Amino acid sequence: MKKECVFIDVFTDTAFAGNQLAVFPDGSGLTVDQMQRLANEINYSETTFIFESERSESDFDIRIFTPGSELPFAGHPTLGTAYAIMDLFDLGKSGSDSLTLGTKVGAISLQKQGRILWMTQNQPEFFDQHTDMERIAGLVDLSPDDISTDLPVEEVSTGNRVLIIPVKALNAIGRARGNATNLSGYLAKDVVGPYLFSLETTRADTAVHTRFFAPHLGIMEDPATGSAAGPLVGYFLKHNVFGTRFEVENEQGVEMGRRSRILMRGVLEGAEYTIQIGGECAYAGRGEFEI
Repeated sequence: MKKECVFIDVFTDTAFAGNQLAVFPDGSGLTVDQMQRLANEINYSETTFIFESERSESDFDIRIFTPGSELPFAGHPTLGTAYAIMDLFDLGKSGSDSLTLGTKVGAISLQKQGRILWMTQNQPEFFDQHTDMERIAGLVDLSPDDISTDLPVEEVSTGNRVLIIPVKALNAIGRARGNATNLSGYLAKDVVGPYLFSLETTRADTAVHTRFFAPHLGIMEDPATGSAAGPLVGYFLKHNVFGTRFEVENEQGVEMGRRSRILMRGVLEGAEYTIQIGGECAYAGRGEFEI
């Protein structure tokens, strides 16, 4: 059995930047073990497989794998898979400006506006806040003095639960490294990893600088993390960082040499959150695997 895939770079308009993704347009006939082996062979942070939808609210269902495990949801794979369906594959939605993908956290709606694809994420859930700055800093090999006390260290989810860590300065966030031992020993089972942010950035047109580490999951560092950027939007709205309505640009992947441009929209009206993550995608190549 042969299976085709395409290689896409997400949150960039240029191939060989942003976050890498492999997309298989036809996942039918593959076992979970085979999908996991393919993801491990490709060794990108995520690989996706497209299936005919089993639910009326979705155009297609997708499954998302890291090199080591399946994820219920991830941002850049969802965005990149939508781009592949809309612009590369002849799957019935070519040329459309809207798409709904079924994931294990529910149906995710996507809209195309020019070259930008926007993904609407779930309502945020807010969990524990952490105050032991020595342990928090130790997760990413920083000093407790590098962690900002102006905003909380907080667990937030819009599908994936991440630990949001405010860092005081750009030079500090640049020194961060994921400590696999400390991460696996400290994080709760359902927290995928820490998402560090600083309001100091490398460019004047960018509002936020971020990094995501998950070495305990086989991802040393992720160049663009849409499923963490969504919780960060909810966090910014809750703590009134940019007000109750904003659209800002988030730079990630800079330290890896894979600059990513993640657009973040947020609206808070009463207790209702609207969270959208947007970006461009670039085609990088195509391959075929013998299963």
